[in-house]
Amino acid sequence: MSQLEVPVSSGRKAGRVRLVVPCEIKGSKETIKVPVRDISLDGIRLLSSETHLVGDSLQLTLRLGTRIELAAEVRWLQHDAAKSQTVLGCRFIHSGESRENLKATLQNMASAIDSAARKVR
Repeated sequence: MSQLEVPVSSGRKAGRVRLVVPCEIKGSKETIKVPVRDISLDGIRLLSSETHLVGDSLQLTLRLGTRIELAAEVRWLQHDAAKSQTVLGCRFIHSGESRENLKATLQNMASAIDSAARKVR
């Protein structure tokens, strides 16, 4: 289930959505699948066991009902040595209508979740 978070006071412009969706990172050698921790219109947090550096450019493919391809840049890293994994904080590099497409897709997902939750009550 996804959960919408309110923007935090550190200047975040877009609210985060916590959800579990498949994400692929297309690299020069191979494509790897990684879990999404959360997503906003401006960026995404991913969990990866692969090595990445701040400043790396990534090509991401998300499956949010429809397939969405986005360019992103690694902005920060948080390594968890105990799990041999790294959280990648990435900023989307939007082009064309990618921001509007992502916004519409996230809104549709939120609407579907709200509708399903009302039926359960």
